[in-house]
Amino acid sequence: DRAATVPVVEIALLRRMRIFAALPAPAIEGLARNAEAIEVASGAHIIRAGEAGDRFYAIADGEVEIQRQGKTVAHLGRGDGIGEIALLRDVPRTADAIARAPTRLFALDRTAFVVAPA
Repeated sequence: DRAATVPVVEIALLRRMRIFAALPAPAIEGLARNAEAIEVASGAHIIRAGEAGDRFYAIADGEVEIQRQGKTVAHLGRGDGIGEIALLRDVPRTADAIARAPTRLFALDRTAFVVAPA
């Protein structure tokens, strides 16, 4: 359909991510259509340890610092994802994720993330 919009940026980002590597193209496109673009300011918490997990975040641009008990354990950027542990294991968030630069994310809610067909 010529009127249909294709989420090209989201598809390209998700396709590069290892967690979605086994998914066929239609499944990736379905995820991309469900992705919500979110802009986060530098210094803002994206995820807080102990909270219930409701979304997976794909980092489109920016830098995210992962902390456990106040100690930095990773720096993530474009093409990385955060939040999958709480969704896959149905446990509270295991770490804090803090934007260390203005950051653009694509968020997938629990249902879209967990039931993505393989």
